[in-house]
Amino acid sequence: MAQRGIREYDAKRLLAKFLPEYLSEFSYKGDLALVGPDTDLEELVAANPWLKEGRLVVKPDQLFGKRGKHGLVLLDANWDGAKRYLKENMGKEVVVGGIAGRLTHFLIEPFIPHEGEFYVAISSSSDGDNIFFSPEGGVSVEENWDKVVQLHINVLAGIDSMDIKSKLPKSLAGQSEAVEKFIRALYKFYAETGFAYLEINPFAIHIGAIVPLDMVAKLDDA
Repeated sequence: MAQRGIREYDAKRLLAKFLPEYLSEFSYKGDLALVGPDTDLEELVAANPWLKEGRLVVKPDQLFGKRGKHGLVLLDANWDGAKRYLKENMGKEVVVGGIAGRLTHFLIEPFIPHEGEFYVAISSSSDGDNIFFSPEGGVSVEENWDKVVQLHINVLAGIDSMDIKSKLPKSLAGQSEAVEKFIRALYKFYAETGFAYLEINPFAIHIGAIVPLDMVAKLDDA
């Protein structure tokens, strides 16, 4: 299957637009701003007034991961702090995974205070789709891979016939129903919107609502 990576900005906009079709209580608004070398920041804030109304996250949006581990994510900043970060990092050369390149595009979104972090990913294989979930998401998910639950989906049977809740970790307790509904809806979104890979690491539950904090996605190029 040919795959094409897309920016986190575009992946989250798709999520905000289409996931409510499968999960009515999904209330993520998709407040997002993409900044490139030619972006006029005054025009950007005029079109997105929320940029001056709360705390922000700023990070590169160039289809590479582990941005937090490389110190490239600005958290809990105001608009002035975000502008300083952009000025200092636009065009900066960085090395990630042994590959050098310049930072040219950044994502700005609201900062969401949270405690627990969860991991979910969906990938396609020759014999079906696979869902991966962990109650311990974030930058250390790979080091804690033994806590990841894997679910295999037969594409002919679909996900409606699968008992997801019983396979989730008992540690979720009262959050298990919300997580189960989210995973079920996310898979339908994945399958029906042409994704080939989707990872949300992490997502959080903030004031009873699920919020995607970091997202990686690839579309079926066919």
